[in-house]
Amino acid sequence: MDATAADPDGTERGSRRLRLLLLVVLLPAVVGALAVGVVMVGHHTSAFGGVPPSWASNLGAVLRILGLLIAATTALWAAGTGQIGALRNSPLVTLSWSHRWRLGRQVRRGIPEAGEDLSLLWHTARQLAGQRWQAVVLAGTAMWVVGQALQQFASVWAVLGGLMAAVGAVGVPLVFWEVHRAEAYLRDHPDPTGR
Repeated sequence: MDATAADPDGTERGSRRLRLLLLVVLLPAVVGALAVGVVMVGHHTSAFGGVPPSWASNLGAVLRILGLLIAATTALWAAGTGQIGALRNSPLVTLSWSHRWRLGRQVRRGIPEAGEDLSLLWHTARQLAGQRWQAVVLAGTAMWVVGQALQQFASVWAVLGGLMAAVGAVGVPLVFWEVHRAEAYLRDHPDPTGR
């Protein structure tokens, strides 16, 4: 049986995810590469400040404003909907980092280890599945740093902009991959408490 016939919305959802991924990853990566290239070979630059051409200054201002709006709006949305509070009130907070890392690894693999608390695994998967908003904050922050690099027109900011664009290009898909794996775990392993 054809997968698209069984789930016609799956193709549309996958296409929407791809568009979002391209916007969130490709835009900061391309602008970051442009910023690094322009700033490193530009005229009138120094280590900490330079005189940017008007196009770089204008593009930098737009990226800074857009990045700040995206990151701040998403963080406020997450706080308002209780996503951040849920992280603070999670039963996982009392666990050690190594135990949380082990739980996350089991969720990503989709296979609980023998003797592991299934309730903690379920909470881990639920928490990972709800972190999609963090990718948007990361992308907004990357845009802000790249915009700053364009406005400052300095080699230090060019390096920081390039590094942040690389972090965004790697981090955003990683967050979406973890969300996908956690959602698969939740589908395969229902809430052990029966809620």
